[in-house]
Amino acid sequence: MRALLIAPLAVAAFAAGGVALMSALGRDAHLAAMVNAACTSLVAAALGVVPLYVARRASQDAMTQAGLVATMVHLFAIVGTAATLMLAGRLSIAYTLWLMPFYFATLVPLVIAVTRAIKHAPPAATTTPKA
Repeated sequence: MRALLIAPLAVAAFAAGGVALMSALGRDAHLAAMVNAACTSLVAAALGVVPLYVARRASQDAMTQAGLVATMVHLFAIVGTAATLMLAGRLSIAYTLWLMPFYFATLVPLVIAVTRAIKHAPPAATTTPKA
């Protein structure tokens, strides 16, 4: 789970790079939309950890399923937030454009944590049929 500590750093790096690029081009960086998208992505990454935490002492098979659920929770949290903002009439193009890189910036540490959790989980018990 230590890999998830990289997520805030990755979001901060993407934000700094995006603000630097936009200011170099002389464009507005839409800082309010950036902060909202960053918070959405970090909360989604935190929600994605919950299935891994629940299955922390499970076998590799169960941990694989927990990893799949973790990435789905991460995706659905971000899409659900964007859909809620769209239905409320508060979704801006800048928020959507900031959300895309932040999604991937938080997905990569989550997948690294899932991979490590699967690697360190005990193998599943196999049953051999009796002859």
